[in-house]
Formats: sequence, C-alpha cells, structure tokens
Amino acid sequence: ELLLQLFSPAEALEFIEASEKPRPVTIRTNTLKTRRRELAQALISRNVSLDPISKWSSEGLQIYESAVPIGATPEYLAGHYMIQSASSFLPVLALDPQPGQRVLDMASAPGGKTSHIAARMGNSGTLVANDFNKQRLPSLASNLARQGVRCAILLHADGRE
Repeated sequence: ELLLQLFSPAEALEFIEASEKPRPVTIRTNTLKTRRRELAQALISRNVSLDPISKWSSEGLQIYESAVPIGATPEYLAGHYMIQSASSFLPVLALDPQPGQRVLDMASAPGGKTSHIAARMGNSGTLVANDFNKQRLPSLASNLARQGVRCAILLHADGRE
C-alpha cells in the first residue's frame, strides 16, 4: 500500500521484482595488508571466479563462483579482505578520510566500514568505533584485529546522548 502511494503501479512492481533478485557477493580488499591484484590472484588460484569492480572502486571484487567458502579462505582469515556489499563502500568514499585525521563512526559493528576508514587513513590518526549494541562489540573487535586496524578505539555509547 505504501509503495503504491510513492510509485505508480508499474514502478512499484519493478521495485518489488528488483528487490527479489539476490545481490552479488562482493569483497573489499584490505589495503592495510594486500593489494587488490595480489588478492585476486590468490583467490583465482583457489578456483574463485571474480572480477574487479573497477568503474568506481579500486578495492572491490565481485565474486561469481567459489570452490571454497569465501568467508573461510586463508586470505579471509588473515584479514586480506572483508565480505561487504559494494554499496557499503560508498559512505567511506564520500567521507574520504585522510591519514592523521580524527573520525567518529557511530554505528561501527561488524566493522566493514570502520576497517575501510582505517585503511583509507593509513592506520594513522584516531578512529573512534562506537556501537550502541554491546553484543556486537566482540565481532567488531575481532574483525578489526583480523584486518590489522591499530588506530581504532572501541566504544559502547548511545549516539543520541
């Protein structure tokens, strides 16, 4: 009903059909630990079919097929990449964090955007990684450690206060 208030029936149907299509699996190269080309070569050697997201990202790879679970490769476990939707790259690209800056991330867990910010900052400066949900902090801490992020301070606070 709400969709029909916002869109014509044809547009609402098009929106619903597009929403039912699975999103592609994408990963973001952790430039604190490797380069996209080296990561792609390593994954291809493990029978992963992929392409770079090269039109607007220097770090993203789209995964088509994988003979191994993409979240259990040695490269993943070593922090060379983060499984992350390509749309999640955009806030960090828009922010354009620089080395030495101070950045506050108010909704950090599980750490995809936060580790991307740290990589863009060259692991320098101060990155305050906050999450309101205390139960999400362990996954945030684990992901940041795996990714080699050293410039982050983890915090549990209500950003509305």
